[in-house]
Amino acid sequence: MSADDSSAEKRGGAESVDAFDSIEAFGAAVGHVLGGSAPPRLQGPLIPVTGRCFAPALSPRLSYGRHRGPARLDSRRAAVAIVVYPHRPTGRLCLTLTRRPKALSHHGGQICLPGGQIEPGESPLEAALREYREELGVSPQVIQVVGRLKPIYVFASDNLVETLVLTAGGPIGDWNPDPVEVDEVIEMPLESVVQLGGGAVASSCPPCKIITEKRDRIGKKQGTGEVFQYRFGHPAIEFSDFLGRRRVVWGATAMLLGELADAVCLAIDDRAG
Repeated sequence: MSADDSSAEKRGGAESVDAFDSIEAFGAAVGHVLGGSAPPRLQGPLIPVTGRCFAPALSPRLSYGRHRGPARLDSRRAAVAIVVYPHRPTGRLCLTLTRRPKALSHHGGQICLPGGQIEPGESPLEAALREYREELGVSPQVIQVVGRLKPIYVFASDNLVETLVLTAGGPIGDWNPDPVEVDEVIEMPLESVVQLGGGAVASSCPPCKIITEKRDRIGKKQGTGEVFQYRFGHPAIEFSDFLGRRRVVWGATAMLLGELADAVCLAIDDRAG
């Protein structure tokens, strides 16, 4: 199933991502949908996006209690940052993802958004920016707090995750990632996000679509301890980065990117109308 299949009817008249002729235009349009702040700020409530989103389509099977449903009352709190900025070589808008080292106990080898635990006394925004700096070795020059997505509970790490959408000025580069937390820095074109939401992009843009990934796992039977192998499928986002390399994102990160895609395409629709 592709993003075009799931939302072409709703998004059929959407303009391309070129409707955002600047990072400021993106922030203003998407901020109107998400209810974010005009200037950057580190405190205060933000309004979550409302309406349809792709979270159900991108949820792993049997995911109630993993990525949706109530979090435990004493679950940990975390924050991640979606930072949109102009790509250094091309000037096209993009956002930062990271690939985690395979040796990590939680989400090893997966592609994720920069972020981590909210420390005592921190706001979600302060935590997201601190984690971005610690993981990637750079501090984004925040232009605008665009808004936040709906909180999402991740069972595997027992985290209730807040997602902040920000815009940053200038191309971000000269990454200096922490090798303990980051194997690779990935820049995802905003055009891929628009395609995921069913919006129109230039024909030269590589496709972004929802696919079904197959994975093998090893389990143990209760009582006997007998080891067995099983295979399961789950929805994922497939896109190409700026170097043309195929990337696959699944789980909570895919669900958050799907919700961002919905907000971005709603903003494009509003501008077109």
